[in-house]
Amino acid sequence: MRTRKDKVNQKNKDYSVSFRTAEAAESVRSLIHSLSIPLEEKITMEDQINELSHESNCLMDIMSNSEKAYQKKLFFAYREFLERNIDAVNQRISEA
Repeated sequence: MRTRKDKVNQKNKDYSVSFRTAEAAESVRSLIHSLSIPLEEKITMEDQINELSHESNCLMDIMSNSEKAYQKKLFFAYREFLERNIDAVNQRISEA
């Protein structure tokens, strides 16, 4: 069973991850606003970044609250998922 100290430490870690995700999302939103593209595209991209950031935080929270025995496996699988997404982005960059 988790102690009060463990729960506080986990909440601090969760906040740190959420904060970094929010910072990264804000960076993308700022870039989107600086581009000379149609307003509809800006809104669509900003909505998607907001949703992606929120979903990422939710998933990290769910994994953090899962049984300790499964957490590492879940985080490794999620990291693999993110790495594959980065590979896809890198390929798009090389094609641009």
